[in-house]
Amino acid sequence: MPERTAADFSGPTSSASPPSASGRRLVRLLSGDFWGIEGRPVEVQIDVSMHASPGFNIVGLPSKSTRESRERIRAAIQNSGFFFPHEDHILVNLAPAFQKKDGAVFDLAVALGILLATAQVPHPARGESEILPIGFLGELGLEGELRPVPGALLIASALRSKGVHRLIVAEPNAAEVILARGVEAYPARDLHQAIAALGGRVPPYQRPAGEAAGGERTQPPGEGGADFIEVRGQESTKRGILAAAAGGHNLFLVGPPGVGKTMLARRIPGILPPLGFEDSLEVTRIYSAAGLLHSKGPIGARPFRAPHHTISYAGLVGGGNPPRPGEISLAHCGVLFLDELPEFPRRVLEMLRQPLECGQIVIGRSTGSVAFPARFLVVAAMNPCPCGYAGYSNPPCRCTPAMVEGYRQRLSGPLLDRIDLFLEVAQPSPQEVLRPRGERRSTAGLSTAAMRNAVVQAREIQAGRWGQPLLNSQVPHDLLLQRGRFEAKALERLTGEAERRGLSARGLGRVLRIARTLADLEAGAAVQEGHILEALLLRRPEAPAKNW
Repeated sequence: MPERTAADFSGPTSSASPPSASGRRLVRLLSGDFWGIEGRPVEVQIDVSMHASPGFNIVGLPSKSTRESRERIRAAIQNSGFFFPHEDHILVNLAPAFQKKDGAVFDLAVALGILLATAQVPHPARGESEILPIGFLGELGLEGELRPVPGALLIASALRSKGVHRLIVAEPNAAEVILARGVEAYPARDLHQAIAALGGRVPPYQRPAGEAAGGERTQPPGEGGADFIEVRGQESTKRGILAAAAGGHNLFLVGPPGVGKTMLARRIPGILPPLGFEDSLEVTRIYSAAGLLHSKGPIGARPFRAPHHTISYAGLVGGGNPPRPGEISLAHCGVLFLDELPEFPRRVLEMLRQPLECGQIVIGRSTGSVAFPARFLVVAAMNPCPCGYAGYSNPPCRCTPAMVEGYRQRLSGPLLDRIDLFLEVAQPSPQEVLRPRGERRSTAGLSTAAMRNAVVQAREIQAGRWGQPLLNSQVPHDLLLQRGRFEAKALERLTGEAERRGLSARGLGRVLRIARTLADLEAGAAVQEGHILEALLLRRPEAPAKNW
């Protein structure tokens, strides 16, 4: 059979029969994958040749899931009415070859490359092997339908940095892709529509009027019926929660069953200020990597994650190969609520120590390590003992001292030392619970809206003091002492209390930060002795039988 020339590939061929000759052509398309929360451009090279044994091979360090795409692509091409060149040798190279590729994101690029190489679809580029400045993302079903892939935003951002501003994607990924500004998304439901988009017959995706655009919140914090004003009989606890939210201090709620610990924790995101644009984009990228980005705009509401205590180490930290973010990264810039804290496995809890200090978690693999952001507000909750009523007379505690001690020993000292505020959530009186809202004392200052205003004002004061968007809980120790404005009497009182209570150096610094936050809530210029005393009380109560 004579060698086929480039002219033989110049036009489309009937989908019912193979091309008249089986020559050779190299097609180069662009796709991508991601590692951690960073996208990686990948060049997909497809070579179809009659001069080798029939076969369909993918090289370039493909994972098992990527190699399995061969059968999906074969079925999708045939079931879409096109010819699959069984008698030719198809070689797909995913470049660069030194990095491992994973997932089904390359399905669309490979299928279109085969159709272009066999002249069943006209090649829009001038040169036969010229790379198309278009990105292709999508998993193929057996009937040629296109399915969304995780990490579309990350891949779109990486391709944009390489000068690619048009992407043909599965329809559900279109809204996510255009979050990478400067990129147009052409949505396709199946292989036929993807070919139409390649030929310029599909318009780019336009965000519907009224949907959230860049920098806007997808949902207002604190709305939807969850208001602090509905929480009864916990006014002192609300004060501690207010301080935790204002300064970004980790929080521990201790109290008997049914007093409202979970109810209080779930309302905390509502008093936090909305995410700024950069934080919003970072949270959105994390959810894109996890395949959990369901909103059509960037995530603007603070995340609230509440994993069950049976969660695995990888589920909380992140893991897999390639690594995917866990619950602590999904809580980035939001709240991580750990209910029944002593019930979590000790190994799982101890790994919290690294992200609580440095704001990220590093996961190592043989192919490299990946760092996921993990800057969150920890809200932990527990009962004071196994039965839940240690320190209470009604109902009385049924636990022995050894049981209580063993229960509390499940939490290590280094972990507890990283918690800033310890709050007792007391049992509200029956009268307070049964009293209609209209007959209660005015608590307008402790509603979600009022608490959120106080938090926003306190954070604005902190940003002005430190000269950058730092919270009191994050500021370096030297800068805290230099600009924190602590009265001499306050520092003298703290020195005496630190010696008496045996505070660690970390604990001493946390007391200073809490006191600075309490002063900020009162718009006070300097930290006074009263702020130090309240911070010490919030930091670690002195009645261990009933409190932590």
